[in-house]
Amino acid sequence: MLWCCLFPLLVLLVGGLTTPVIGFLSRKIGKEKIRDAWAVLAFAITTAYFLYIISNGNLPITCKIKLEPEWASVGIKIDAFSAYLSLIFSFLGLMVSIYSVGYMEKETGLDEYYTLLLTLVAGMVGVTMVDDLFTLYVMWELMCISSYTLVSFRKYRWEAVEAGFKYLVMSTIGSLIALYSISLLYGITGTLNFSELSQLILSNLASIPRDTLYYIIAMIIAGFGVTAAIVPFHTWLPDAHPAAPSSISAMLSGVVIKTGAFAIFKILFTVFYPTKFYYGSILILFGLLTMTVANIMVILQRDVKRFLAYSSIANMGYIILALGVSTYIAYNHPTELGAVSLALLGGLFHILNHAIGKGLLFLGAGCFIHEAKTRDLTKLEGIGVKMPISAASFSVGLLNLAGVPPLSGFWSKFFIVTAMS
Repeated sequence: MLWCCLFPLLVLLVGGLTTPVIGFLSRKIGKEKIRDAWAVLAFAITTAYFLYIISNGNLPITCKIKLEPEWASVGIKIDAFSAYLSLIFSFLGLMVSIYSVGYMEKETGLDEYYTLLLTLVAGMVGVTMVDDLFTLYVMWELMCISSYTLVSFRKYRWEAVEAGFKYLVMSTIGSLIALYSISLLYGITGTLNFSELSQLILSNLASIPRDTLYYIIAMIIAGFGVTAAIVPFHTWLPDAHPAAPSSISAMLSGVVIKTGAFAIFKILFTVFYPTKFYYGSILILFGLLTMTVANIMVILQRDVKRFLAYSSIANMGYIILALGVSTYIAYNHPTELGAVSLALLGGLFHILNHAIGKGLLFLGAGCFIHEAKTRDLTKLEGIGVKMPISAASFSVGLLNLAGVPPLSGFWSKFFIVTAMS
């Protein structure tokens, strides 16, 4: 059972750590594509693993690696939700790695690129699978460090260095806030295990100051909200997208920012039961603010990647709104379980829709930029005539995220709005 739990992480981490060796050997024999195929294979195996365990239905899968001190023990729990998200993360990683074979072939430092891409996805998969806050934070930092470096991958451009540094500073501040909230939880309860945390907080609710618990909730939302690109913690994302390779932009908007939303959801729903704590209105406010500001900023953009960045921020607003609506209903109308489930279904479905749709858009935008040598939307006019297949897929992605029926983007938004009514 232990190896079954750790298998996807081991595949991604071992694949990442051995990529430089494979790259060195492949250059020696003049077959550099072997290195690219190695990364693609690691993603393919991981994607197949999650497809298998979801279709097999033998969930949840749990295991624990006991260490001293107790808080450093590693708990793994692969349930339907974590398997669903991990499948999305690994599948988009697979698509991006295949895309990178041609898109990145003229770049240098590709050994490091594929290593970081694999460790990035390993960190995200790890965040969804862990069953304690200590391991979650370790996996979180693995994801963040990989993403900082990938944003500034083209280090010969000042734009990339500046964007990577801005992301590093903002995300580090967010991570420190999140770490402080975790330390407060440990100080109050003496454990970092999710199920034990919830039991101890509920059983000692009368003796723990409510203000302290709401202070922790606020820090969790703010700390992980930086990576989730929630307004007003969003400003790193529009700078990171133009600077990063389009393949990495697809990962940032497609899945990295979703990991921030997942961390908020996982901690709040597991530790602070929505029927006992009133934070739904705060999430709704953040969701509406994020949607409004981002949609206004989208209109003002001429850079295609900044345009897509603000679109991603707006769509994160929908996801946070869905979480807020579900928690608001659970607290104020605890018998309306159907509405709670519908709001959560809409949010989770929108994660899938946006991951695939925005991945498609950024990969398509990368093709346009590669052909036209510009990111200016006014200068990309007519590019669809030269690249009809890329333009067609780009259009499908836009229509999907715009919520045009019968595309899936319509249904996720429909579920959220229906739950609100």
